[in-house]
Amino acid sequence: MILMRPHLLAVLALPLALATAHAAPPITALAVNADGSILAVGRPRSLELVRPGISGVDQPHPLPMPKVTCLAFQGAGQRLWVAGGTPGESGLVLALDLPSLSEARRIPVARDLAQAVAPSPDNRWIAWSDGADLRLESLLPDPGSDSPQRLLRGHSARVLGIAWAPDATLLTTVASDRAVKVWITTQANPLRTFSHHTETPNAVTFQPGAPIPTCATGGEDRTLRVWQPGIGRMVRIVRGHDAAILALAYTPDGRQIYTADAAGRVRHIDAGSDQVLGSWSASEDWIHALAVHPRNEWIATGDAAGKLRLWTPEGTAIPLPR
Repeated sequence: MILMRPHLLAVLALPLALATAHAAPPITALAVNADGSILAVGRPRSLELVRPGISGVDQPHPLPMPKVTCLAFQGAGQRLWVAGGTPGESGLVLALDLPSLSEARRIPVARDLAQAVAPSPDNRWIAWSDGADLRLESLLPDPGSDSPQRLLRGHSARVLGIAWAPDATLLTTVASDRAVKVWITTQANPLRTFSHHTETPNAVTFQPGAPIPTCATGGEDRTLRVWQPGIGRMVRIVRGHDAAILALAYTPDGRQIYTADAAGRVRHIDAGSDQVLGSWSASEDWIHALAVHPRNEWIATGDAAGKLRLWTPEGTAIPLPR
């Protein structure tokens, strides 16, 4: 057995300590505003605003939550909604007004962290997850209403994602119970349930410009599935991913879907078929977050190693502003 002196052990441990001290916190959420001028980046206890091609990265804004799970701009982008909390203890949903990031609203979630938050495209509703439940609240004051909040129940495990149809007629959720559920705002129970995913679906998003409301989901079963939730139809399934799909987004014209997975790979897929048009390695770690510029000028990825990267739609790296 070789014995080492304490001071040598300390010297050997120093590089590891320095690496740990300088390691960036993981990126767990991304959102881009309506004109593409601001990219919001969520990390544990903090929010960063990045202005690609303009002025770089603002100073981190502290958040009162150990984990940030979801970011969503409302309307033209004057308000940013943040969901998160302390896993297994309590959650929090915040509304922050831009540009000051002053707190305009605070919604406590008692049982667990808030995994998702989504304002409706018509700015009439805010939806957020509360464990296995979904909660809705009108953003338009209604003096005659005794219950501004609505509780929607149907999932048996934590809701992981919420997406509104572009016309705000319905919304779709995915949860740890492997279900995809469809809701309308006037009913407390789901309109219908899809149980096709064989493992947990992690993400859901709607297709812009589709003549019939169409959404896509991706999950742990390494499949991308496309649905027409209003009529109860699964349109197609896209296979070929090598790891769990953690995030996805349509291009602004609705013609392509981008996916990011636990192997650090991004794929872009033809939205009208099951054809994978291309892919690239975007990280050596899990990619938890993905965002597409509203004019498809770039794709943003954020990974578990804390690295934010921008890409052309074909997968060429774009330097970040300093």
